[in-house]
Amino acid sequence: MSTSPAGIDLFIKTDFARVLVVDDDPILREFAISYLTSPNMEVSVAEDGQIAMEALRKSDFDVALVDLDMPNLNGFELMEAMGRDLRLLSVPVVVITGRDDMEAIDLAFAAGATSFVVKPINWRLITHQLAYVLRNSRSEAAIRQARAAAESASKAKSVFLANMSHEIRTPLNGVIGLAGALGRTELSDEQIEMVNLICQSGQTLERFLTDILDVSKIEAGKLSLQVETFDLQESIQAAVHLMQTAANEKCLNFSLTFGTNARGLFKGDAVRIRQIVSNLASNAVKFTKEGEVVVQVEVIEAENESEAATLIIKVSDTGIGFDDEARDRLFNRFEQADGSITRQFGGTGLGLSICKALTEMMGGIISVVSAPNQGSTFMIKLPLSRSMSLDAFDIAAQAQPTTAKPAAAEEIKPSRLLRILLAEDHPTNQRVVAMILQPYGVDLTVVENGVKALEAFEAGKFDVVLMDMQMPEMDGLKATQAIRFLELTAQLPRTPIAMLSANAMKEHVEQALDAGCDVHIAKPVSPESLVKGIEAALASAAAARDNDISAYYASPRNDIS
Repeated sequence: MSTSPAGIDLFIKTDFARVLVVDDDPILREFAISYLTSPNMEVSVAEDGQIAMEALRKSDFDVALVDLDMPNLNGFELMEAMGRDLRLLSVPVVVITGRDDMEAIDLAFAAGATSFVVKPINWRLITHQLAYVLRNSRSEAAIRQARAAAESASKAKSVFLANMSHEIRTPLNGVIGLAGALGRTELSDEQIEMVNLICQSGQTLERFLTDILDVSKIEAGKLSLQVETFDLQESIQAAVHLMQTAANEKCLNFSLTFGTNARGLFKGDAVRIRQIVSNLASNAVKFTKEGEVVVQVEVIEAENESEAATLIIKVSDTGIGFDDEARDRLFNRFEQADGSITRQFGGTGLGLSICKALTEMMGGIISVVSAPNQGSTFMIKLPLSRSMSLDAFDIAAQAQPTTAKPAAAEEIKPSRLLRILLAEDHPTNQRVVAMILQPYGVDLTVVENGVKALEAFEAGKFDVVLMDMQMPEMDGLKATQAIRFLELTAQLPRTPIAMLSANAMKEHVEQALDAGCDVHIAKPVSPESLVKGIEAALASAAAARDNDISAYYASPRNDIS
């Protein structure tokens, strides 16, 4: 009996391998045991494919040597059966056969063979084949295992962040919502200042939470762009409005200027563009003690109509600035210009890295010029296509009549008491909504789960339903679906439903809208965002009255965040 050839020994110095030899020739099976068995290799044999399949299902093998022509279950059928079993799919197969025609070789590889050896067997050659197959098989298995572990970790991270987002937003909803409601009562100047500080702190926490979630989505490759038509000036003005208020509080000059062509309707992700501008303007205000912050918007038209224009946004300040060394790492995650900035000004160091990632996702570039104590200028360039020509936009704008927008407090008040059903299991959040809506004199019914929401809906007529997503007994998604089914079967008019939820990630918004909600209002909710969401829901109801009901069901849905 021969010793194990060197080719296998080189492989199995540190690895133990189990080999299954499948052949109806008893002499070949004996040779296989004789040549391949060693302290580091265990050899098992089977006389046909059926017996081999039973052995493969009972034990773990690293490789199988399979003859093609056998009784009961031949080699082709055995490989096909292995391919249908997820556990056996990764076991490599080396075909050993007396057939040397190309058709047999092609059929063997099509059936799942990894390698092919023709009889009579050259055992030295087959040992090298085994060494090669085992080495590659285990490398591939390690790669698959690492990929599976990474995917599992990524999924666990996503679930954790979604849960943390919900758990943090829920108490934060109480902080921001109650502070907003308190700010609308009669307060002294000192109390107003304290309420404003509470609101600002809550908004800062919410922004940090959003930044962390965005970074997670970017890392996982799950952050997608929503390309829609938007008005450039309206979007930029909305992005810098809050920063202008913050600048005024610090006695900074704040200006926003638009170039000659920087107006009109464009196709792009307006939300992400606003996020970039808001982050840059926020940093400029935060790091500037005195002087000014200037936001400049320009559009360079394309030479050909088929090409995209270039949007240029510059955000300049007279703040602390930074040197070239700091600039090189400024767009890295969790980085600030230096450690003292974090202690002095706060922040996660995520804003600029998110700006860079979003800019590059949209095909643009971001750059910065700065010097210590001389301020900074950040500039982004984005390719954007116009949805209509500038001339057509100007003509349409001139023809549009201007109407004054009524105050928010008046918009929500109809001629009678508005009947609102709130399904919310958290007592604090119940109180938040009640206190926010109290000045509007609404008729509010509160229930703590989806089952009771459905019962209340069946018993009474409501103008709007505010539905939490996570509730005991029946969640908000199922409750919404049940209400829509009831309306359909009983031929009832469609009642506007707003999902008022701390589940504020994109997939949660889509789930709410797909379940039948008209609006998604993200927690933490402020008096302004809640009123805005209810107004959007009522506007949907008005659309149903004024238009055909089928058109209403197909109308665009809203995400209020």
